[in-house]
Amino acid sequence: MNEALENILSNETIIVKQDTEMANVLLSIDAANRYIIMDTNGQNLGIAAEESSGVGGFLLRQLLNNNRPCNLHIYDNKGVQIATGKKPFRFIFTEMSATTDGVLVGRTRRRFNLAKRKYTIDVDGSSGFEIQSSLFQFGNIEFKVTRNNSVVAVISKKYEGLMKMAFTQADTFFISFKDKNLTLNERFTLLYTLFLIDFDVFEQKQ
Repeated sequence: MNEALENILSNETIIVKQDTEMANVLLSIDAANRYIIMDTNGQNLGIAAEESSGVGGFLLRQLLNNNRPCNLHIYDNKGVQIATGKKPFRFIFTEMSATTDGVLVGRTRRRFNLAKRKYTIDVDGSSGFEIQSSLFQFGNIEFKVTRNNSVVAVISKKYEGLMKMAFTQADTFFISFKDKNLTLNERFTLLYTLFLIDFDVFEQKQ
């Protein structure tokens, strides 16, 4: 695994902040997603950016919104691409795979459940991680990642307040690794799970 990616994943808590231009908000344009990745001290660790596909990609974003297929790349502070998440076209049961150095590391899939949001997460070809979250959450929202009924990580979205929400679509997410024994591959896949949750749950509300 790339050293810069290891540096990101070595943090016990990672902050992911959407980078949204005001013009996109005012014009209601569904622009390509871009995120700033930081540590808890506000130090930039890298960025994640949706691959832009010209006019075709722009039209797909407007027509399909969060159901669109896309590639979401992570870049280090020097602008070098160090990882890719691939999200195929889905109307329901979304999924995202996480790859680095051309190797598939893990995949997160949404599963059918009428009562709650449910995701299963596979890493290195093995399953075991799961998220089950209420369909109705307000304020600070949490998605608890469990393995064998124990919470190993928490993905959360910070409530920004009504005034800020009225003038920006930018969300702030946190992922906290609770289990000290999580491998780098597991942390890596869970980071891309955060991005999938943003697409799946929050982008459709914008």
